[in-house]
This record gives sequence, structure tokens and C-alpha cells, in this order.
Amino acid sequence: MEHGSAIAMTKYFAKRALEDPSFKHFEDTTEEGEISNVVWTDAKMIVAYARFGDVVEFDTTFGTNNEKWAFGVFVGFNHFREIVIFGSALMCDQTKDSFEWVFSKFLEAHGGKRPITIFTDQCSAMGPALEKVMPDTRHGLCVWHIGQNCIKHLSRYNKDKRDITGDFTACMYRYDEEKEFEDAYDALKQNCGDGWLNKIYDSREKWAHCFMKDVYTLGIRSTQASESINSNLKAYLNCKLDLYRFLEHFDRVLDENREKEIKSEYDMRSKLPRIKLNFPILREAGKVYTPKMFELFQEEFELSGSTHIECLEGDTYTVAMCSIDNKTPHKSRQVVWNREDQTVTCSCKKFERDGILCCHALKVLDREDIKVIPPRYVLNRWTRAAKDVTIVDIEGRRVIEDPLLEVRNRNADLVRIITPTCGKAAKNEEQAQFLRNELLAVRRKYEEKYENLQRTSGDNNPTSEHSLRLKKKNGGDRRSKRNPSCIEKLPRAKKAKNKTISNSQDSSRSGANVSQDKLDENFGCYTNLEDLQKSIKATLNLSPGISTASTDESETTESLVRTRFRQAALAVAGLHEPPEPTQFQPSGSGIRGSGNSGFGYQIRTYNSSCRRVDASKHKSSAHERRRSV
Repeated sequence: MEHGSAIAMTKYFAKRALEDPSFKHFEDTTEEGEISNVVWTDAKMIVAYARFGDVVEFDTTFGTNNEKWAFGVFVGFNHFREIVIFGSALMCDQTKDSFEWVFSKFLEAHGGKRPITIFTDQCSAMGPALEKVMPDTRHGLCVWHIGQNCIKHLSRYNKDKRDITGDFTACMYRYDEEKEFEDAYDALKQNCGDGWLNKIYDSREKWAHCFMKDVYTLGIRSTQASESINSNLKAYLNCKLDLYRFLEHFDRVLDENREKEIKSEYDMRSKLPRIKLNFPILREAGKVYTPKMFELFQEEFELSGSTHIECLEGDTYTVAMCSIDNKTPHKSRQVVWNREDQTVTCSCKKFERDGILCCHALKVLDREDIKVIPPRYVLNRWTRAAKDVTIVDIEGRRVIEDPLLEVRNRNADLVRIITPTCGKAAKNEEQAQFLRNELLAVRRKYEEKYENLQRTSGDNNPTSEHSLRLKKKNGGDRRSKRNPSCIEKLPRAKKAKNKTISNSQDSSRSGANVSQDKLDENFGCYTNLEDLQKSIKATLNLSPGISTASTDESETTESLVRTRFRQAALAVAGLHEPPEPTQFQPSGSGIRGSGNSGFGYQIRTYNSSCRRVDASKHKSSAHERRRSV
């Protein structure tokens, strides 16, 4: 199992590397030569990370493959605020060393570029690994997981009209100043005194709003994007799939996710933005921003019309939302406008956090009669031209985002060159023959120069398949139940009837039935020829040069069945050509008597004297009854 899974995974990566020149994969091996961790990226992941890899989420999930390895995915937001995948990993365990290796190889695949911020769950091994591999990257914790842990640990303290969980949620989102947070948190600890509060308090810089308000997060506070990918992935997968099928299904999830981006790109180019108010700054924003980001910008501009502004001194203003009933207080924000370098700074830190101007800053720009967005406040990652950048991989080559599209374009270009010439030459027999000879000569030169080179390069495999193994997970039994055979899939009534008939049979047919039951047990669960070949080799201990001599008349029924099964197995598995006298005729499916091979063929065997030995005369009455069932 481990050996076959490792070979299948390696062959999958080799196939992807041939299709995609920018495809990268890394394998971590132990001292015993076992594969323990894998990281891979393709061309589209590399391009996406180069454009939108400033904020990254990483999360792991289980139950996606029969090796019970954890699957990790690096995701982020593109210019439509849609999920985009930057890389993937398979991990045998979740130790600090494994996370360090995964993070380091992920950065190596992307040319060493580190994200500004990365969000993970509360895994104790991720924090130290990130501090070592990405010391300059800000680490944030998923507030959704923290909220679930809050409900788990603090919900029992919700008594006497006290909402402890609500107070903790306020500490996560509401307070802007550190002093407000500290006072509220101290009161919270006095009310419940749970030890979990002290533990989570040590990492408050990674989840509390007052510490994260000026951190560049693009509005991300959790790992919900990566968990969304994992949930979509589990819709295709189950824990019984081998690694090769897992990788193929993961490609389907990738294709679906990328189709959404293509659809959004098409809608952006074919539809005009919906401008609610006829202001110059909105018209300009509609031309620059993508539709989703323009909607968010337009909402902030509409909110700026509901604010009240006061000038304190010089270029410093206070801006606050106006309340309709004048009873709900709104916190005022301080905005500083610099006329010399055309910069605006707001105390809410929305631009520093989300990359888009807030309503307070827009109000000051309107007060200063600024009718366009200052260029420094338009991030390229949110614009329509975010993808108009050429990306180079770690080897200095231009990354081709869609290699198959490039192949089709080159093919179309060659066809356009030769088609007019062929049309002209076809009008004259002499010209057509001349062009045909020239094309044949060019084809011979091409085959001599390139096809031999491709054949030799494809044969060079530096890794020995016999040395590949997958590392076992620590603890637990990795063995999974085999798939049920055709007999086990029968309804219960038929199973009971078969069991009654089997018990009523005498011992005279025991030899044939032992071979028959063993055949169904060992080979009834296989669904593809490759697995069947491996099992036949192991069970019969066959080799390509094995002899398949016919039996003598004096052989018993058991020996006859075993010999015929060997011949059928050789023929179906393609291990050796069957002897000339052996004939195959279609028959019913399944194993029905000693004359059936179990693979849908009825076998007639001839002895050395060319006299047919009919297996039907060896059938017992019990076999006839079983055949009727």
C-alpha cells in the first residue's frame, strides 16, 4: 500500500511537470527513505501568489485520503475578493519540524516572497514554526475558532442575566483602545475566572481588534476561505481514496474555483459598473476598481454623506456619523490632511487594514475639494489591471499561466502559416507533389531532432521507484476495510439462500469450492486491471516465464479448477500468452462452477493428446443448484 501510493503520487507529479513547465513539488524524506511531507504548486498558483499573496490563510483538514495524512492549503483573496489558491501540502504529522519544512518549501516555490500577514488556527506547533521561517510576517489567529472555544469554555457562566460569551466577543471586535480592552478583560476574568481566559490572553496580539486594527489583513479575520476549499474538497473525496485519486479530485476543485474567476473577469469586461450617485470620484472609481471593490468604495462614499465634520486646528478634523434620533452616540474619528504630499490619515485605520479609503477620509477629501482618488490610495491588487503583470519563476523564466492555451495558440499559428500555401498548391498536381515532398522532409528532420530527444529525456528517472515509501502515521491503524465482493453486495435474502445451499453440499466438491471461494475473496473487490494484476502476481506467485502446461485426465477436480484459474488469470492480467489449445467463450458474470474463470470467460482445456476434458461432467448437483440461484 505505502509503496504503491508513493509511486502513484510521484508519477502524478511527473505527469504534471511535463504538462506545466513551472510546476514545482517538494518531498520531505526521513532517514529511512520514507516520504513524510509533500508541497506542490503549479503555474497558476505561482502567478496568483505573485499578484495577491500579501495576505495568506493556511488550514489543515483530515479525512481526504486513505493514508490519513493531513491536507493543508494556502489561500487568499484575488482582486474580486474571491478565493484563490497559492499552494497545497500533504503532511504525515503536525509537528513543529513538519510545519517548518512545509512553510519553507512554500516560500521556496514562490521565489522567497513572504506574505505580510498569515492567518492560521490555534495549532500549538504552527506559531513557533512561523516565527522561525517568517519572522517578519504578522501572525493572526482565526477568530471563528476562538469564538467556538469561547462557547465551549465560557457558556456555563452565562447565569443571572450575565452574557459572558458576549463580553468576550466584545473584547475581540468592539474595543479600539488597548486600555478599554484591558479593563473589559479584567472584569471578564473576575466574573468567571476560567483558566482558558488566561491562556488565550497570552496571544491577544493575534486576535483582539485593538491590536489588529492597523494590521494589513484585507478584512480577513479567520481561516474561513481555506475551510471553504476544504469543505468543497470533501464533497468529492472520502477517506477511502488513495493519494493518486485524491490528487485528481483536488484538480477538479481547482478547476471549479478558477472557472469562477474567469466568469467574474468576463462579467467585469462585459458589464458597466452601477453608479448610484453622479460624482466625479465615483465615475473614476468605477473605471479603476473591480466591480466588487467598487461596490465597497461606493458604500463608504454614501456613508460619508451622513457624517458631520469639524475642523480642530490646521489640517486636523474630527468626523463622526450623524444619528437620526440623536440618541445613539457615534464615536468620532480624527483625520489629518497633509496638503503638501496629498496624504490623509484616519484614526480608524481602515485603509491600513483593508486597502480602501474609509468614509471619514472621503469626507475630508470632499471638504478639501479633492474630486479624484489620490493614486497612493488605489492599491493595484484591487484594480482591473491587477493581472496585467508578467510573472517570472525562481528559474528566471516567464510563467505561462495556461500551458495548454499556449499550445493551442502555437498550433493555430502554424496552421495559419501553412493553410494558404496548401490551398494554392492543391490547384496544381505538380505544385501539390512538390509541397508534399517538402513537408515530408521537414517532418523527418523534426522527428530526428526532437522526438529522439524527448524519448531520451523521458526515460531519465533519477528516483528509484523501489526505494519510495510513505511514512506511517504515529498511532492508529491505517488499514482500511477492503471493498465488498460481488457476493457480499447481494441482498440479505439471496445471501441467506446461498448460505443454506452451501451448507447442504457434501464434502465431495470441497476442492473446487475452496478455489472458488478463495478466488472471490481475493479478487472480487478489484475494480481496475492494474490492482488485479498485482494481486494475481502475489497470490499465484507467477512470473512472465511461467509454464502453463495442460492437465492430464487423471487430475482431480480441484487441480483442474486451479489450473484453469491460473490460465484465466494469466490471460486477463496479460502476464503471459495462453497456450494455443485454450479457447475463451463469453459466459455469465461471477463464479459459477469449476468451469468458470471468474472473469466472464468459459474455459475449455485440452490435454497433451488434444482430447478435450469437459469440465461439465465434474459438476455436482449442488453446483447446479448454485448456478440456478
